[in-house]
Amino acid sequence: MDATTQDPIDTAATWHARIDSPDMDWAGFGDWLAADPSHRTAYDSIALLDAEIGAAAPAIAALLPANDDGVADVEPVAVARPTRWRWMAAGTGGALAAGLALLLVAPAVTPGDTGVQIYATGPGETRAVTLADGSAMQLDRGSRVSVSGGRTPLIEVADGAASFSVRHDPSRTLIVRAGGYDVRDIGTRFAVVSAGGRISVAVAQGSVSVAPQTADGSAPTTLVAGQRIDIDPAAGIAERRAVAPTSVADWTDGRLDYDGAPLPLVVADISRYARTPLVVDPSAAGLRFSGVLTIGDGSRLLDQLRAVLPLRLRRADGVVHIERSSQR
Repeated sequence: MDATTQDPIDTAATWHARIDSPDMDWAGFGDWLAADPSHRTAYDSIALLDAEIGAAAPAIAALLPANDDGVADVEPVAVARPTRWRWMAAGTGGALAAGLALLLVAPAVTPGDTGVQIYATGPGETRAVTLADGSAMQLDRGSRVSVSGGRTPLIEVADGAASFSVRHDPSRTLIVRAGGYDVRDIGTRFAVVSAGGRISVAVAQGSVSVAPQTADGSAPTTLVAGQRIDIDPAAGIAERRAVAPTSVADWTDGRLDYDGAPLPLVVADISRYARTPLVVDPSAAGLRFSGVLTIGDGSRLLDQLRAVLPLRLRRADGVVHIERSSQR
């Protein structure tokens, strides 16, 4: 892709159309994002429009003329992103205006306060969702999230990873629940991971509080932009550390960025992309990893890790055991 001859919006739309493709050029995408701050802004605007069109799709379908030709009715469904973005890749200018026009004429979609909506992604897909309160949520691959509460959302990350961009509104607090912990937010950008029995919360902008769902007498932990907390509830361990705000939810850019992260935490992230269960052997649990892993289709993540750390893989009964190697 020749990024020098295309408008950033056009280029961003083309990248977004390819984001779930098995031959996605993640290295090229990362280079394009890093080349100019306007590229990130352009891509964010395209991703947000995609999320808004997806959220408004049922309302848009309801405005279409009824089928009077005797053909059996078909229940309207939201259009999958690869189909919806095919016209974006072909030519963004007019299509972008058309998409905005649809949003302007479509009524707002507001789930009931008592309903529960389940969102799930497979190993090869991500998903962007606009919540009833206007907040944006993005799910990584291999994730499952439930949303209830209407304009005062309660979100439970049952498994996987999700990032959030929350509008500032002092009248309500968004709550994200994961692994028995509540993350409370008024207006910020942050990410939550729940995988392998561990919970991670990282803040890119603003601040959040993290506390056990069931009060145990301990004070909530406040995280500000550039901070992350990794919790292992089974072991009763919580580790807070500094992170680059730009690395929060870095999986949206097709990479995983670490600075001295415990191996079990890294493997918990990798498990979202793995086709088989992963288990870290006690012999390797004390290792830490610093570096960047390129996600791609997820099949080479362990190989990238083994290139840096003294690890060996042992497969038994459909499980991959990650052990410390004596070769280094």
